[in-house]
This record gives sequence, C-alpha cells and structure tokens, in this order.
Amino acid sequence: MPSESNEQLYERWLAVWGDRHQSLEALIAEDAVGHWPEGDVVGPRGFAQAIAQTIDAFDSVRFDVQAGPLSRDDIVAARWLVTCRMGDETMVFAGHDFLRIDGGMIAEYWPSIHPVGAA
Repeated sequence: MPSESNEQLYERWLAVWGDRHQSLEALIAEDAVGHWPEGDVVGPRGFAQAIAQTIDAFDSVRFDVQAGPLSRDDIVAARWLVTCRMGDETMVFAGHDFLRIDGGMIAEYWPSIHPVGAA
C-alpha cells in the first residue's frame, strides 16, 4: 500500500474538526506538541482536549480551505476560513495551519486564527 502524502494527512486532520469523536492516535504522534494560542498541548489526548474545547463552544464548525495544503519536506501549510454557528449567530474566522510531519504523523502544530466578522 502506498504511503499517505502529507496533503492526505492534512485532509484527515481537518476531518477531525468535523467529528471530535475520531481517534487521534493514528494521526498525532505520542510526543507531538500543538502550539495553541492558549498554551501548548502534548500528544493525542492534549490535541483532542484542545479540539473539543473549540468545537464544543459552537453548534457547528465548517472549514473552507482557501490555499493549500502546500507541502515541502516535512512541513504542511494551509490557509482557511472557518464558519462557526452558535444559535442564530454566525462567526467567521481566517487562519493558517502549519504542521510538521514525522514518520507519517503530526509531530508539531502551529495554528493562527483571526476573527473576520459575522456572516
């Protein structure tokens, strides 16, 4: 079976944000570090908690990749818009993901997110 490309790995990463019950053990290295604005998280459990905190704040979260994913060597980058609904309110955020891949798994993650406004 051919190995998964970094771009395919990124697609699986985005899918996690749509289904917080997905297992992260096959995607996130045990010692992976996520550099969230609120602080670093480590390993699949740390990532799962950070993702759940974000997702649970909204009724729905939908990503629209604007550029990428672009991959070179062990780095993957993408620019996206995320539309979040909470009740009757819709908020839009723009952001970037930067991931370092090692051994076919996410080893490090740097997100950047900025409010765009209400939709």
